[in-house]
Amino acid sequence: MNIKKYFTGKTGLIFWANVLLAAALIVGIPYGVFVSLNAFTHHGEKIEVPNVTQKTYTEALEMLNQRDLIAVVSDSVFDKNYAPGTILSQLPAAGNEVKSGRQIYLTVNMKGLPPVKMPDLVRNATERIAEMRLKQLGFKLSKTQRVEGEPEGLVISIKQNGKRVNAGEMITRDLPLTIVAGAGFPEDTLDIDSFGIVNDGGFDIAL
Repeated sequence: MNIKKYFTGKTGLIFWANVLLAAALIVGIPYGVFVSLNAFTHHGEKIEVPNVTQKTYTEALEMLNQRDLIAVVSDSVFDKNYAPGTILSQLPAAGNEVKSGRQIYLTVNMKGLPPVKMPDLVRNATERIAEMRLKQLGFKLSKTQRVEGEPEGLVISIKQNGKRVNAGEMITRDLPLTIVAGAGFPEDTLDIDSFGIVNDGGFDIAL
């Protein structure tokens, strides 16, 4: 076979076309991948995260959307010093430089205190201990109600808005609780006879 003819004429044209195509693929494919990755990862792009703390959620959402950033509520807590829906914190913090499409995690002030589980205090605690436990949980307490015929100071029941609350029940802390405690046994239930014997209805107890 004449090698010179292989590189000239119609055969040569096909050969050189294949060489050019192969070279284009070798150079073009990596370059295309590089350009695509840059576009996908926003290489070199820097967007400064705005300060959205103490803004309402609606305001924060608008500010972040304007910079192609995504608002994500990651937590909600209660702070009585701020209005419900106020942004209390953000991550990343304001001033950080990120790429577009980055999620900004927000902590929002909820409306009212979160509910908590009622501890098991009924007939298991004194009035004093119950008051201490409930105040530690953030409850406000109204005036204690007392019931005669029950051991003095023993917690008989706990009510909220007139309804009895059971142990383990999830209840709001926005409404006060009322402790119902025993007032002791009336003295007139004990009958002392002329011989100094106490009659309690069934047993005689010598004084």
